[in-house]
Amino acid sequence: MSIDIVIVNWNSGDLLKKCVESILASDSIDAVSQILIVDNDSEDQSISMLPEHKSIKLILNQSNLGFAKACNQGFLKCRSDYVLLLNPDTLLFKETLRGCIDYMDENPKTGIMGCQLLDEAGKITASCARFPRAIDFVIHGTGLSRLFPKVFRPATLMTDWNHEQSRMVDQVMGAFMFMRLKVFEQIGYFDERYFVYFEELDFSLRYKKAGGNIYFNTEVKAIHSGMGTTSKVKAFRLFLNVRSRLQYARKNFSFPGFVGVYLSTFSFEILSRFFLLVISGRFSEIKDLFRGYGMLLIRKKI
Repeated sequence: MSIDIVIVNWNSGDLLKKCVESILASDSIDAVSQILIVDNDSEDQSISMLPEHKSIKLILNQSNLGFAKACNQGFLKCRSDYVLLLNPDTLLFKETLRGCIDYMDENPKTGIMGCQLLDEAGKITASCARFPRAIDFVIHGTGLSRLFPKVFRPATLMTDWNHEQSRMVDQVMGAFMFMRLKVFEQIGYFDERYFVYFEELDFSLRYKKAGGNIYFNTEVKAIHSGMGTTSKVKAFRLFLNVRSRLQYARKNFSFPGFVGVYLSTFSFEILSRFFLLVISGRFSEIKDLFRGYGMLLIRKKI
């Protein structure tokens, strides 16, 4: 069985280099047919720092096309049995790929698999999500799910579960999604209306509706530092995240459900975010908060 690996890069610095080096150090590197790196017009030296290897293929975009579209550019060039979507801030262990192949070969009914993601200190991080309801987004907007997580479940990311057991889940994080190529033949690719965020959740929902199985496997592990490049542009990240959430709600909820999410987003969610920043003393981020929502109001089309 062979693997194609897709990595979308945007100003990832030496994180991309370290990620690729961890792939090349894998004890299953012979199974890797291609490492497809799709660069969204990075302005740093991340591409020039890459090691030379015959399996590395570059797709260099002339502008930032967004995560979903860049992923699809890579997916369309995949020909192997398996496809691994990997973030550049992720590191594989030597045995990670072998564990993925072994599980998928032994469980043909599973189409998508995620692994247990650890932070740089070796601590297990939350990486699975559930399919949200409209009310979950509304409650999230009030801040209640963050203040009282034992009472109000998180809207998507399963921070209320310790991620210590293997199980079927709704979605595994796009930082590490190990998939059969035939999943794309069955349901298509990422919805490119999402610039970034929620594209994997939407993709997983479509796959689940088609009868697919998604498995979270704690026997397979990788390191995910969580140092996403959008963290450098906080206002823009907030804008992208909230816009994608609204796009998800419009596409997958009833009209009343979408309206409820929309109204709550532009009312008490802004207030709850503001008070949370004040209470936690993060005054420097207040400007980013209003800039992010300002972008949403200016760009009215969802």
